[in-house]
Amino acid sequence: MIKGALTSVILMFVFIPIPVVHFVAVPLSPFIGGFIGGGIAKADKEKIIVFSLLTTGITFIPCAILVIYSLIQKINNVEVLGINPTLAIIVSIILIPYTWFGNIVGALISYVIRSKDESSS
Repeated sequence: MIKGALTSVILMFVFIPIPVVHFVAVPLSPFIGGFIGGGIAKADKEKIIVFSLLTTGITFIPCAILVIYSLIQKINNVEVLGINPTLAIIVSIILIPYTWFGNIVGALISYVIRSKDESSS
């Protein structure tokens, strides 16, 4: 389970810097990560929610660090990597449910496809 969740998170972050697929993959990266990571974790219908919560929990760590850093920068009236600290905090907070939702949908579709393949064999 942890292997699949880590794969999912790594895939989400791998897609971010690729300029060619930037506008397509970044919005879909939680879905793609959940789809591939859910397949690796072999998350079945009982484990899909746990898998997605684990993935989101792992994603929460850098978001929490960014929020704390942004709060410190806001107190010091300094931008965070050229971004308004308030905006950085809002984006970090929005990223958590966005990641969870995209990841759970990807893992669910991966499960449905795997279950159809197993039943047709």
